[in-house]
Amino acid sequence: MTEILEVLRRVRLALQNGDYPTAIAGLEEAVQAARQDGDRAAEGRHLGNLGLIYHRLGMPDQALTCFQDALDAARAENDRLTEGGLLGNMGNILREIGRCDEAIDYLNQALLIAQEVGDVRGRGIWLSNLALVYDDLSQPDQAIPLHESAISVARDLHDQRGLAIRLGNLGNSYVSKGAYAQAIPLFSEAVPIYRELGDQAALAQRLGVIGNLYAEMGRGAQSRRSKLGQFAQARDYYQQTLDIARTMGDQLSVAELLRALGSIELELGAPDRASAAFETAVQAFVALGRPDQAHEIALLLENLRNLRGSGDNGL
Repeated sequence: MTEILEVLRRVRLALQNGDYPTAIAGLEEAVQAARQDGDRAAEGRHLGNLGLIYHRLGMPDQALTCFQDALDAARAENDRLTEGGLLGNMGNILREIGRCDEAIDYLNQALLIAQEVGDVRGRGIWLSNLALVYDDLSQPDQAIPLHESAISVARDLHDQRGLAIRLGNLGNSYVSKGAYAQAIPLFSEAVPIYRELGDQAALAQRLGVIGNLYAEMGRGAQSRRSKLGQFAQARDYYQQTLDIARTMGDQLSVAELLRALGSIELELGAPDRASAAFETAVQAFVALGRPDQAHEIALLLENLRNLRGSGDNGL
């Protein structure tokens, strides 16, 4: 017992230091010791941890092998909760490597076990992950009710971060259907959650997505009034995103947002503001060492100046 505790201590220390070869060797030693002792529960735990390391290292085949052996141990011990977790993890890996039909099967098994044992949090996780598989298969109508159920679980558990993530996932499903008006309220609901959590990167990403959706709706609008209203909304959200990107020092996002803002200002019939945004974007891309993007925007700026010189002010 003392020897295996020392092995596991070395494994924990290796993981803290990012020394994965040492951690793997230690866990393999722990697995062999558990097998010699006939301790299937310990064997399964060590195999599961080994699978997690292989997954983290981007080695899905090795991870699946470890998880399968751990699954056999969990079933031998009739440990349904662990069995469900392993099935779910295997489903996630299968999704990542494009084996979606198998992923659906494993995640459905994990979901059934979570329902059986009353694992509410696990049920939400597997519902969400199952929905993402259907999204990968371009089947949003299959994904949407699963995302909605996963959102309900997050609300029941008062899991604010999980709720924000799942709202975004549902929004993405609607975006894939071209249902932008249904997606925007979902992303918008996530915005104050990320503000409260202080997650500036996620907040900026959601605000930027909302801006993109309003811009797309503006391009597809039939009336001038609707078009201008959508573009005005897009400008507001892009500006909010730009302010956060500047605060975070994310210079690439700053440059890309300035380019987007310039295009929106053109749509709104504001060539002076468009020119100012494009000029700053050119400078930003040059500073980033991205001459191709800078040249592309410089051409837009030149065309804009030529149009203004001919008396054409856009809308």
